[in-house]
Amino acid sequence: MGNSLVEQQLITNFFNYYPQGGALYDGDGLLIALNKAMCEKFAITDISDFLLSNLFETTFLSDIQKTYLRNGSVVSHNLPLGFSIIPGFNEEGGIIGYTLLLTDPASKEWDVMSYDQKMRELADISEKVAESIPDTILLVNEELVVERIIAYATETCITPEAINHRIDDLPGFTYPDETKRNMTKIVQKCLDTSEIINMDMSIPGHNTPVVYFKIRMVPLHHKYVVVYIRNVSEQVEREKENKALSGKLTESRTMMELALKNSHITTYSFNFHRFQTCDKEHCNHCFQFYGASNYLLERNKYICRALSSLRHPDDREDFFLLFNEIRNRNLLEFAVNFRLKNDDGEYRNYEVIGRALEHDENERVNLIVGCMVDNQKYIEYERTLIDAKEKAENADQLKSAFLANMTHEIRTPLNAIVGFSDLLSIETDPEIRETYISLIKSNNELLLRLINDVLDISKIESGMLSFAYVDIYLPSTMRDMYNVMQLRMPENVELILDPCADITMRTDKSRLVQILSNLLTNAIKHTSVGTIRFGYKLEDSYVHFYVSDTGTGIPEKELDHIFGRFVQLKGASNGIGLGLAICKGLVNKMGGEMSVSSRLREGATFRFTLPLANTLS
Repeated sequence: MGNSLVEQQLITNFFNYYPQGGALYDGDGLLIALNKAMCEKFAITDISDFLLSNLFETTFLSDIQKTYLRNGSVVSHNLPLGFSIIPGFNEEGGIIGYTLLLTDPASKEWDVMSYDQKMRELADISEKVAESIPDTILLVNEELVVERIIAYATETCITPEAINHRIDDLPGFTYPDETKRNMTKIVQKCLDTSEIINMDMSIPGHNTPVVYFKIRMVPLHHKYVVVYIRNVSEQVEREKENKALSGKLTESRTMMELALKNSHITTYSFNFHRFQTCDKEHCNHCFQFYGASNYLLERNKYICRALSSLRHPDDREDFFLLFNEIRNRNLLEFAVNFRLKNDDGEYRNYEVIGRALEHDENERVNLIVGCMVDNQKYIEYERTLIDAKEKAENADQLKSAFLANMTHEIRTPLNAIVGFSDLLSIETDPEIRETYISLIKSNNELLLRLINDVLDISKIESGMLSFAYVDIYLPSTMRDMYNVMQLRMPENVELILDPCADITMRTDKSRLVQILSNLLTNAIKHTSVGTIRFGYKLEDSYVHFYVSDTGTGIPEKELDHIFGRFVQLKGASNGIGLGLAICKGLVNKMGGEMSVSSRLREGATFRFTLPLANTLS
């Protein structure tokens, strides 16, 4: 006998004489045969009476188990009887049938009565489970009619009269037409596709405007749909309330965060209990900071140790003074001001406010909450206001001094003009008359120059001064200036114009001449012997001009305010002190800078720069 025949015979014998009981099925799960032990165990004379006549149409196997069998997996179970269902395969790997083998121990005998009793117990358990769940469970047939109420929950509004009614016309439900059509469509889809479908539904209620349901539809053998209906109105309402509260909380939190961020405020909490139980080795988080905060505070979680290094040495106040005051004096609220070192090493001013929030069993404050306000900007703003007030007061004093100086300076040439004019009218000596006329002319020039200087300084400070920029050839302009100033030089002073580079620059020629004239005139006033030298050089698109003399020089303490209005060195016999102020104002308006260097009795050098191609208006 061949090996294949031997194997087939052995397999056949194994099935026929398997003592626990066995069954054979074809590839579609239809029963083919039962062995002797199975027939004896359940007193079966006709295999059509066997409960598992079709593996894929029985309710004893779940949908998942049936899927496993179709995929070629072994399925085992132990209720109500232990069994295993084993797929068989052909040489190509296709399923040709299934073998069911009971797996209960041989010493345990089962009969039909014990099997039926087990099934009744399971049915009773199922009914108890169904009664305990808050769902109404309906069995709906392929005609969409409720054939049975498996479980009943009053919350679902379903009444016992629902039996024999279509699923879209249940007593107790008020169906809008659209809901009716939708319910019918979904139940039919569940029957046709054997898919489990979940849906949410809401209908008008009897005592409330709307009742909300969750519905689950489970298909059964393409003939039935088990419909689970649960009233979730309370859950939906709670979710709505929670969502509304969550929205308000999020809105409040966002508004608070924006307020803290834009107002430079840090909020904090301090817990005395945590502080007292701190082991000083592991941070007990006595402090909690929220919002915008000092970075040093964030880095130093051991704030109780860090405060001594962060706090200004002159400040007695700190967080702990605030906390102790609130606790020891049982205050509702308290505030302190102190300074903390910032990341850049500078101290900033803070106002810290604390409020008692919780008390311990001894009625002592245990939890303090409050805010920490960065006041540095307000301190600086206050200082700015004080400085502005002082400047305004100084300006008022300068105005008074200006008027006093102007009165004095104007009256001097006017008195001379008026006085000599009167004398001229009665004087007959020609030589004396010429002297009077000369004095009147010089005082006229002084008065005119004074008025022009006042007008210039006023226009500069008010921003009303206008400039006319043109291209000028510097060597020619400097030579003209030399020729004019040469006529005014004292006897023992030499005027020197240094070699001029061949440069054409764009500037206001009249203003440039005015600046050079004032500086050279100023040098002539303070130089009785020696030289006055002037010139220019080009560096980095700027023309650097200079006027240097060997005169009396300027004391070091006078250098900082030499360019102020009405500033004159002691011993000066003429001038009103506006020339240098006008020069500096003109240079600044034309996009340049002006400076001076000098030592007493060693002369002075005035320098100023102007752009080579000035585009300012």
